[in-house]
Amino acid sequence: MRILACALACLLQSAWAQAEEADRSQDLARADGSRIRFYLDQRDASAQADQLLVVIQGSDCNSVTRVEAIRAYIARVMPAADILTVEKYGIDASLPYSDDPARADCPLAYVRHDSLAQRAADLDAVIADVLRRHGYRQVVALGGSEGAVVAHLLAARSDRISATIAFNGGGRWFLDDVLHSIASAPGTPREKAESKRGMRAFARHVRTATPAARAAIAASGHGYRWWRDALDTDQLAVLQASRSPALIIQAGADDSVSPEAVLAMVARLHQAGKRNITYKTYASLDHRLRGPDGQSHMAEVVDDMAAWLQDAGIVP
Repeated sequence: MRILACALACLLQSAWAQAEEADRSQDLARADGSRIRFYLDQRDASAQADQLLVVIQGSDCNSVTRVEAIRAYIARVMPAADILTVEKYGIDASLPYSDDPARADCPLAYVRHDSLAQRAADLDAVIADVLRRHGYRQVVALGGSEGAVVAHLLAARSDRISATIAFNGGGRWFLDDVLHSIASAPGTPREKAESKRGMRAFARHVRTATPAARAAIAASGHGYRWWRDALDTDQLAVLQASRSPALIIQAGADDSVSPEAVLAMVARLHQAGKRNITYKTYASLDHRLRGPDGQSHMAEVVDDMAAWLQDAGIVP
């Protein structure tokens, strides 16, 4: 009976959480007739904030409402700012959380339509809508992992972004980061070499797939549009096109993306005279900003993000 009561309480808590997210959600139409779901959290409903913090999640098939780090840590980057989060194509708060990259219940609309460019376009449209209704003086985009790349894409296409903070977003080419991830994973040299060959073959398949074959492409919870976009995105060119201040943070012990590729990309940007780019690294932290002991250093990194915004004159 006690177990049943606990299970019922957990179900009710989940239902209440979904109802709360539904109450504060808003939506905006896409050109294809689907809807962009987004959430605007106002710190003080009685007064209009001057600043908007746009938080962009990573590559997982989960609702942005399930990303606990946003409320626990990221909100502290700009304590006086309102927070905007935008769901990916086909996802809303009713999707239960899962840490399985290949989850079976990932919405088909997400697998078919999600991509870096789609996310940047959705964010740009939502920000424009929100700015029409609220008088935000400054807009800061902040993203980690895939969200970091999307933040750069957003800043490159929009003059509405005052500053960008991106952490652990990888180097110029996504394929290099995937190969780094394979090299960092457990396994024998022979197994890793075979995995790298397989990944390169898959990348060629994605790039050369006929229209009829594209619908069948699905790997790691992503479909053709995502894979083609990720493989073709030149992050160096994206950053060269952005003009607003940008902080690039890279963990030195990152097994998911290549710290060396990030450093090389930043060096090329600085050599090209891009003075709006600030680079900061944390030598001992991993992709999730954890130290060698497994403890999170997210709070420390968030404090450094806030300090950079002050130094850049974005926040007082």
